[in-house]
Amino acid sequence: MNQTTFRPVSLVLLAPAAILLLSLLALPIVYAIYLGFTNLQLIGPHAVNYWFTGLENVRQLLSDDVFTSSLWQTVVFVVGSGAFGATVLGLALALLMQKASGVVGKAVSGLAILAWNLPPITIAVIWYAATTSGGTFPRILGDTNHDLLYTYPMLVVSIANVWSLAGLSMIMFSAALRSIPTEMVEAAILENASATQRLFRLTLPMLKPTILMSALLMTLLTFANFTLVYLMTGGGPDNQTNILPIYSYLQGFKFHRLGYSALLGNVIVLLSSALGLAFVLIARQYRPGQVRKNKLKAMSA
Repeated sequence: MNQTTFRPVSLVLLAPAAILLLSLLALPIVYAIYLGFTNLQLIGPHAVNYWFTGLENVRQLLSDDVFTSSLWQTVVFVVGSGAFGATVLGLALALLMQKASGVVGKAVSGLAILAWNLPPITIAVIWYAATTSGGTFPRILGDTNHDLLYTYPMLVVSIANVWSLAGLSMIMFSAALRSIPTEMVEAAILENASATQRLFRLTLPMLKPTILMSALLMTLLTFANFTLVYLMTGGGPDNQTNILPIYSYLQGFKFHRLGYSALLGNVIVLLSSALGLAFVLIARQYRPGQVRKNKLKAMSA
C-alpha cells in the first residue's frame, strides 16, 4: 500500500493560498467577533473612539425580547421554508417530471428554473404585487381589498422563498432520480409493488443523501435571503418577519449600534454553523461504508 510522503516544499506551494484565506476569511471573522464586544456606533461619540466593553452587549442580548422573537422567527423561516418547504416542493416537482409528458415536463422545469434564477428584488416585487390589496391572490379569493401580506406576513414571505428555491432543489432530485437503477424499479413492479410502496420503500430511501444535501443547501440559502424579506416587509408588520439578518441590519444602520449589530451577526454565524454541522453528522450515517457498518452492528447485536 502506497503511503503519501510529506514534502516540506509543499508548504511553500501552499503558502499563497493560506495567506489569501487568512487575510480574506479568518481575519475578518476574528475582527467581526471582536466588534461584537465593543460599543462601536455608525454615527455618534463612539463612531471613532470606541472600546472593548466585555459582556455588556451579551447581557443586552439576553434581555432583548425583540431578539428572542427574531430568533424564533428565523428558525420558522429557515427550517419551514428552506429545509422543509423548498426540499419537499423540489422533490415533488422532480417526481412529477418523471411522469409528465415531454412538453409539460420541460415547461414546468423551465418555469421552476426561471424562478430560481430571478434576482431577489424581482421575486420580492412579484410577490408583493400579487399579495397586497388589489393583487392577484386577493382577486382570486374574491376580496380585492384584503392585504394578505399584511395579514399573514411570515406565511407569504415563506411561500415566496420556497417558490424561489424549489427550482434548484428540483434539479438536484432530478439528477438523483436518474441514478436509481432501473433494474430495481422493474423488479419492484414485477413483485406487484404499488406506486406508493415503490416511493416509500425504494425511491425515498435511496434519495436520503440527496434529501439531506438539499435541506442543508436550502437552509444556508434561506439564512442568506435577507433581500427578499427586507424588500417585502422590512421586518414588519410589528416585527412579525424581523428575522435575525434584518434585525442585525436595523440595529447597525437604522439605530447606529454597529457593535450590537456585529454580535447579532456572530449569532447568525453560530446558528448556520451548528445547522451545517448537524446536517454533516447526519449525512455521514448514509455513506455506503457507514451504512454497511451500521448493518453489521445491528446483525451482531
